[in-house]
Amino acid sequence: MSRDGTAHYRELGVDPAASAAEVRRAYLKLAREEHPDFHGNSESARQRAEERMRRINAAWAVLGDVDERADYDRARLRGEPRPTYHGRTHGVADEPDPWRPFDEREPARFDDRDDRPITSSALPSWAKTVPALGILFGLAALISGALIGFDGLARVGLIAVFISATMFLGAPLVALSMSRAQDCHP
Repeated sequence: MSRDGTAHYRELGVDPAASAAEVRRAYLKLAREEHPDFHGNSESARQRAEERMRRINAAWAVLGDVDERADYDRARLRGEPRPTYHGRTHGVADEPDPWRPFDEREPARFDDRDDRPITSSALPSWAKTVPALGILFGLAALISGALIGFDGLARVGLIAVFISATMFLGAPLVALSMSRAQDCHP
């Protein structure tokens, strides 16, 4: 690995400040150009292409995963000689990864300074607050209508609770469908 910790970035030919989309484009371009199937003229050319493809895939395995890339960058910026993640090296070609069996007793690494969201929320803020406010309003109207004996207010409250509960339960489905749409059309 290079002294400055940018081996994976250099392997893909991207700057460490490159966006995820730029890293992906660089990986796909290199994978198409360097794939061993296109370098089968001689055994030595094929072996060189296989080794190059291993390094490209190792770099992509780190830089293509948000969490792995964040760990790699934090270690790189700290100046650590071999950034590690869960006891594994980040696929550096000149230093093979030591294989270790999974051990359930090992605590998962957690960096409480990392405040990145796990996923982006596709729901607008109103879709998160309206169901909760609707349930509160509906319950207040239902209770008030029952206490003062006004059936119309109690019915409005019951309908508000029903609609708000439906919105509350349907919100994850809407977020999932919006996420899938984003995955299909990045």
